[in-house]
Amino acid sequence: MNTTRLVIGLLIGLTPYVTSAVPMPIDLNTWSERGNAGNGTWTVATDGSSVFQSINGNPTFFVSPGNYLNTTVRGQITVEGGGDDDYIGFVLGFSAPAGNAASGEDEQDFVLFDWKAANQAFGGFTAREGFALSRANGTIAPADYERYFWGHTDADGIPFDVLASDFDTTLGWVRGVTYDFEILYQANRFRVDIAGGAFGSGTTIFDVSGTFPDGRFGFYNYSQAGVRYAGLTEEDSPPPPIGVPEPGTLVLMLIGLLSVGGSLRQRRS
Repeated sequence: MNTTRLVIGLLIGLTPYVTSAVPMPIDLNTWSERGNAGNGTWTVATDGSSVFQSINGNPTFFVSPGNYLNTTVRGQITVEGGGDDDYIGFVLGFSAPAGNAASGEDEQDFVLFDWKAANQAFGGFTAREGFALSRANGTIAPADYERYFWGHTDADGIPFDVLASDFDTTLGWVRGVTYDFEILYQANRFRVDIAGGAFGSGTTIFDVSGTFPDGRFGFYNYSQAGVRYAGLTEEDSPPPPIGVPEPGTLVLMLIGLLSVGGSLRQRRS
């Protein structure tokens, strides 16, 4: 078969898997708080473009009304005020806590990406500066928050599993710096990139394969006030069909085919 025709055919057939969907803005007026209502105060801008969390308390969540899977979410996060250095971050595949009453906050079901600004010991456990990706799935009472959400205790048979971590004294967030984030969340892949400050034009923090649940997407603060999330967009990011390489690999394959075709034409001439 003529190499040029082969390449054109491949491009046409694979176009749905190498082109990107259009990012759509997210209206945060449709989102709602989860967890004990006393743990956080989430104030949404009138136009729905940003939300500000102003309470220093136990874990608090602000989540979407619908599920996010096979989706890329982008936006900005800034700690604007206060003198604290604790946890900011995101939840994915979120199912519980289902409401915002204290009576229902023990049930936890989500994937958690959190970011600590500095090392700190509290309640017999040490929170470390940097990033962690964890799976909470079970009963975690407020009395155990320091053990799991603060100290990231990970052991067999507990409802908290640390999937990945990157701790270092150079990785903490900095107050007053606006960070751009991009999160890809699929049934078998989680990837997060952060840009701004020490992370420059963009750094991949985690790119993890695994089995991730469907559920809501949201924001997370623990013992940290003065946090603003803004400029959120979403776009569909379905994984390629089984056997279809990633877009970057496809480009290399096509370049290789074109090179082979050119070499064959030179030999024939």
